[in-house]
Amino acid sequence: MKQPDMDCRNVREMADSFLAEELLTETNHEILRHLETCRACRADLAARRSLREGVRRAFQRSPELDPTPEFATLLRASLRQRAHHAPARRGIRFHGWWAVAATVLLAVALGLGYRGRDWIRATATLARAAVGDHRNCALQFRLAEQPISLEEAARRYGAAYRVLETLPPNDAMTAVGPAHVLERHSCVYGGRRFAHIVFEYRGEKVSLLVTDAERNVQILPRDALPQVTRTGRVDDMSVVSFRAAGHMVFLAGDVAEADLMTLARAVAGPLFRELSGA
Repeated sequence: MKQPDMDCRNVREMADSFLAEELLTETNHEILRHLETCRACRADLAARRSLREGVRRAFQRSPELDPTPEFATLLRASLRQRAHHAPARRGIRFHGWWAVAATVLLAVALGLGYRGRDWIRATATLARAAVGDHRNCALQFRLAEQPISLEEAARRYGAAYRVLETLPPNDAMTAVGPAHVLERHSCVYGGRRFAHIVFEYRGEKVSLLVTDAERNVQILPRDALPQVTRTGRVDDMSVVSFRAAGHMVFLAGDVAEADLMTLARAVAGPLFRELSGA
């Protein structure tokens, strides 16, 4: 007996499976015939495809959200078991797709939650250390250990410090005014070593501080884009940050957060690329 032609309700129910290429060939042909004559379903399908691509790009640019290998192994095993026992649905090639999809969404959400929580905690700890260095080095020197030159730090601790000898430039122009470098050095606060660049910006001293990222934070590839994020007020200081390969870059100062974001975006690109190659 010939099955009835696809209508809008059927197409929209199967749209995501159609985009994921999970339907039988005959079902795909039925949907394509419907799309030839239905502008509303074509628009709905285009919107779904755009959303899928947007989510995919967002995850590609945020590798810190990747699941651990152990989590991925457990997830695959769970999905295989559920797929074998779930009931089949008309027109879908893989048995139990909707049950599997629900499991995937729940598992990924849980995995991202744990990874995101670790990332937030690590960034907050580093942000407090960055503000402490700004207060106790740039504003009033109260460090137990004398700073050393970036040249000396590069010899002792790695090539990333050499990048900071010339970047950011001594005079950086932003949309809200210039930022002039007053000092460059490497110093230690709370047991953590920083490359420290002190700017005069918007009438205040502002610190740019670079330190190693925590070990549980995944290294970004060099061709990724720097994502400047607001860390919020820490000890009455505005703080923004971005990652560059295995490093965290913080800007801290008693200026408006929007102005600090402007400065960070002005210097982030070249600094990100050079630190990623160091």
